[in-house]
Amino acid sequence: HPLYKKWVAEGTDIVQIVVDATHQRGKEAFFSHRMNGSDNDLGPFAKIPMKVEHPEWMFRTPWCTHEDNGYWNFALPQVRAHVLRNLREAAERWKFDGIELDFARGVVFPPGEGWRHHEHLTEFVRSLRLMLLDIAARRGQPFLLAARVPETLVGCHFDGIDVETWVGEQLVDMLAPSVRNYSVDVIAFRQISPVANFKLYPSIDDHHSSDGYHNPGIEVFSGAVANWFQQGADGVHAFNFNYASNEPYG
Repeated sequence: HPLYKKWVAEGTDIVQIVVDATHQRGKEAFFSHRMNGSDNDLGPFAKIPMKVEHPEWMFRTPWCTHEDNGYWNFALPQVRAHVLRNLREAAERWKFDGIELDFARGVVFPPGEGWRHHEHLTEFVRSLRLMLLDIAARRGQPFLLAARVPETLVGCHFDGIDVETWVGEQLVDMLAPSVRNYSVDVIAFRQISPVANFKLYPSIDDHHSSDGYHNPGIEVFSGAVANWFQQGADGVHAFNFNYASNEPYG
């Protein structure tokens, strides 16, 4: 992106600025990594050198256009290794308190093939967990791992996300279920483990919502959150809330 290149050329480390500002306010700073398709959000689409060099690592979906870069296929060990290298760089370069894997926007396997490859994704998360534990031991400070996932266990399985194994092996510290709606199966997630060894934060996405709940007002938000807490949620994951009013967005 031209603006980021400009900052780099000027010696401005925008990530360090954000991390420092977050810590100054007494908050933990997480690196939120969108698992797939962030380069396909808005046109014109910038070419990703690694994708140009290795088109065989990609898959396409019915909603792709001819301009899209395609999606990483996490069934391939080369893709998993590439993403792990990127995450290692972020984890070692900046003093984040944790990493969030955002599975909510962009699938990681070709449509319909998710559960067939779920062991590959678990291997990826397991490798990331071991890497973060090593970094945490070297710096003498915990390095947490969170995952934003679909709102039901069935939805997770359809995408190849074996949350039961992730929780059972203590590979994640937090789960943030929900994509575009408030129908989070909090009870099912809460019952994954008899031991409370992970935190559950149902997610509210204010921008990417269903048509009936776009900018619904504080009463709807309060009702959804109260319902989640009643069912055993530990907190709330907020995503894509605007800093200003919604008028400029029409």
